[in-house]
Amino acid sequence: MTTRALPWTPPSGRSAQLQSAGKSWDAVRVPHLLGKRALESLGEATGAVIENPYDGVLYWLTTPGTADQYDIDWPPGVEVWGATAFIEVPPVDCRKGPGVRWRVPPRDRHLTAPAALLDALKIAASAALGPREGAAR
Repeated sequence: MTTRALPWTPPSGRSAQLQSAGKSWDAVRVPHLLGKRALESLGEATGAVIENPYDGVLYWLTTPGTADQYDIDWPPGVEVWGATAFIEVPPVDCRKGPGVRWRVPPRDRHLTAPAALLDALKIAASAALGPREGAAR
């Protein structure tokens, strides 16, 4: 079941804020190297992406309910966070610096289509790790 996203804007000010997933978006947490490849694959189809250099991950914001729809056992290290999770969201203008920041800032849309993201992650994982054992050739 897909849930409609509520209107949302990133925090203003100078500090990142913990915000709950599952209302305006779900978050797809991806290890940095895999995320970088997926970001290249998505190109203009990507929505906003948060980078957390401390944890070495990227977060895509996707449609609420994605966590309930994804059955992810591939690619490795990818997690989908829904209504029970909180992530650190940077201020709207934070694109540089040592802390949590926007790798791709929110533009006219902040959500990435879940199916497009999953396809990009699978392509990125195959490129980085080789084909999945047992996958159709």
